[in-house]
Amino acid sequence: MNDMIDAKKILNGIENVPGMKHHDLTVCGGPMSVYEAGETSKLIVVLLHGAMYDESRFIWDQLFPYLSRDYHVFALDSPRHGKSRPWEGYLDRARLMDILHHTVNQLGLENFSLVGLSMGGSLSIEYASIHPEKVKSMVLFEPGGLSETVDSQFIVWLYIKIPGMLRILNRKYIKKDHAAMRKLLESIYVGGSKPTDPDRLTSILEDEIKGKYNYGENDMDDWQLSCIGPFRLKWTLLDRLPLIKCPTLWLRGADSVLVKQFEIANAVKRVTDSGTKAELEVIPNAGHILPLERPEQVNTAVKAFLDKTHQ
Repeated sequence: MNDMIDAKKILNGIENVPGMKHHDLTVCGGPMSVYEAGETSKLIVVLLHGAMYDESRFIWDQLFPYLSRDYHVFALDSPRHGKSRPWEGYLDRARLMDILHHTVNQLGLENFSLVGLSMGGSLSIEYASIHPEKVKSMVLFEPGGLSETVDSQFIVWLYIKIPGMLRILNRKYIKKDHAAMRKLLESIYVGGSKPTDPDRLTSILEDEIKGKYNYGENDMDDWQLSCIGPFRLKWTLLDRLPLIKCPTLWLRGADSVLVKQFEIANAVKRVTDSGTKAELEVIPNAGHILPLERPEQVNTAVKAFLDKTHQ
């Protein structure tokens, strides 16, 4: 009962968590930003955000403070996100895996749970398949790479090949004022959900847009660009799923259009067919940014799963 009451309380974001520490690390020749909170004696949870305009302060605005009450939580800004700037070179999946592994090692993390959304969920799957001895359990919010095609495959491929198109959104968003950006933020919420603190989240989104603009970064991540071919994806994570050895919770917003229900259901089946425990929970009236759209349900579901797998 107390957990349900706590889950409903609007939290004040990552930067306002009591005792929160921010680390500026140098990993593989570039900057890595890491937020840390919670008692060091508690079990460890590592959070990995999504692609494009996401960062730790944005998508984990409610989940990070909630989990830090009972867990030792780390939230990583992936390269070219949040305060992990600037980075040189091509940041494909192999390089991101190397950076993630060295970041975890530099933080001294030996055994932990991974929580990842979208690109972060995909990185979690790949990392757990390579380092099963380190990952105790995983929570995956609509990870990418679960199918061999995406909607409008050829059009998407053509779009990224046209010169200048990869920065068109950034050039558009940088011109918007705070009120316009707040409307943009609210437009990505579905099912009647609303931002818990629209001005704080809008300011974080504005920071991310400025970061991309100031450092001349593409709207899309190299991780995304590296997989898009004209007729099918150049790689998927389907072959990695049977290599997962830890329990997994898969979460999907029922109204999401980015990752389909059958894709996640197929992924869960592949994992369970390999002999590993996996469960799927679909939350109504929510889309791809599920932790922000339905924080009460998400906070409760994630903590219950972590509590169970950490027994």
